[in-house]
Amino acid sequence: MAALVMAACQIPGSPGSCNLQIDWVDFVQVGSTQYVAGPESPTVIPESDLGPVFAHVKFKVSGNVCDPNYKPKDGDAAFLDPGTAIYEVRGRPPTEVLAARRNGQILRYAAMPQTN
Repeated sequence: MAALVMAACQIPGSPGSCNLQIDWVDFVQVGSTQYVAGPESPTVIPESDLGPVFAHVKFKVSGNVCDPNYKPKDGDAAFLDPGTAIYEVRGRPPTEVLAARRNGQILRYAAMPQTN
């Protein structure tokens, strides 16, 4: 699940009806698969490991979603801005791992096991 912890407080700049702040896991959703950076510390990879662009972020949930029951959709990401390229990683199938640039680094995002 993308959300870890909720605390009762107002999100700055959010509508008055939103009284929750969600601490998002650093994730990106591509199709029905959720990819997570970390979980304890993100894995940084070199530029030479990037393959072709696989997808693009469509929606950034952090700062835009305050529903704790929100289900991430294809193209959603916790902290990546819309339009951010999501890359394949050389030598790894995209069903297992992808990568994206965040805060001047290239982070590896590992596929989470599918749950029914």
